[in-house]
Amino acid sequence: MTAWSEPLSRGYLVLLAVCAVWSMTGGIGLGQEGWQVRGIAVVLTLPWLFVVHLFLVVTQVDIWLLGYNFYAESPAWLFEPLWALYCLTAGLLNARLLARWSRSAREAGSAPWWVPMFAVAFFAGLFALWHA
Repeated sequence: MTAWSEPLSRGYLVLLAVCAVWSMTGGIGLGQEGWQVRGIAVVLTLPWLFVVHLFLVVTQVDIWLLGYNFYAESPAWLFEPLWALYCLTAGLLNARLLARWSRSAREAGSAPWWVPMFAVAFFAGLFALWHA
């Protein structure tokens, strides 16, 4: 079974795709750049963003290889293709996890609303902590 077969995963993927594309168009200058949309996309992919960020902080690959901070000195539009690839990868991983948890909760006999309620509460809590 794919992640697309579960309603929760489908909703998650659609929300993430809309936020990622909307923030990407603002990042390359085709639309209004708003922090809220990118913030929602960041929160929806947050567990994987921590892994990527920690890898970059620990290794400091850009400073070692290039001799300057690539992220601070480069234009924002340069990172938008990487942002799209990251959102696609992290979104598919999270959607598969949500689908697996939904199916296992249903098979265990739990109420069908436990996993969606927990997922919404989890991401809303992360968004609240991020803006606190």
